[in-house]
Amino acid sequence: MNRGKATELWSVPEPQSGSYTLAVIADDDELAARAVELLEREGLQIRLEVVGSGAGALAVFERRPTLVIVRFEHDRRTLDRVLRSAQRRMPGAIVIVVIPAGDSADLGLSLTSGADALVREEDLDTVLGPAVRAAAGGQASAPASMLRLMQPPALSHRERQILGLALAGLSNAQIAERLYLAPSTVKTHISAAYRRLGVHSRREATRLVFATDDALRRTVLATLRLSEEYAPSPPAAQPGRTRDARRNRA
Repeated sequence: MNRGKATELWSVPEPQSGSYTLAVIADDDELAARAVELLEREGLQIRLEVVGSGAGALAVFERRPTLVIVRFEHDRRTLDRVLRSAQRRMPGAIVIVVIPAGDSADLGLSLTSGADALVREEDLDTVLGPAVRAAAGGQASAPASMLRLMQPPALSHRERQILGLALAGLSNAQIAERLYLAPSTVKTHISAAYRRLGVHSRREATRLVFATDDALRRTVLATLRLSEEYAPSPPAAQPGRTRDARRNRA
């Protein structure tokens, strides 16, 4: 099937056409008007078809949206529902997620849920139009500060191993006992891994590692499995110490 036929079948505009049917699903009543103004200023032709505050709004329309803009502050559940609904009801549509000021977003989860671009609200005036054009050309985009989720820094073998055990729920003391390291050494490795990843807690590290389908997750899981399967045997007790221990227990 050639590109023109595919575009006609799915009602998705070709990048050069610059004409979109827009749906804005957000907790901000002013976002739709603002988005239309910004996109038309960019030279795009926009028909506002749907405005709503939940996934149900995507169930009713006369002309299927080819561009969906989504914004929900501190409401990941509703955001996920809207993204899934857009992916199901209008496959091929460009989906832009607006990140409210002071909010955060999981880049990996958003992209795997169907988003084509993430735009910070404070950058909307300059970034929205280019993000739509990039998505029309098949390019995903996100703030530079979030790209570490897609290409996290490399960790050493020991850092990955210890991080894997930490994310599995083991305490520093348990990790030290399993790997026969000093607890202070475990703490040092975990702190170094956190610095490299740009996180501050196990919870943040877990979200970073398991929200992305990349080498970091695979290597952490691999080292976790290896550490469980090939955990070193405890050092043999010296005969003298064994007798002393028995005598002390007697």
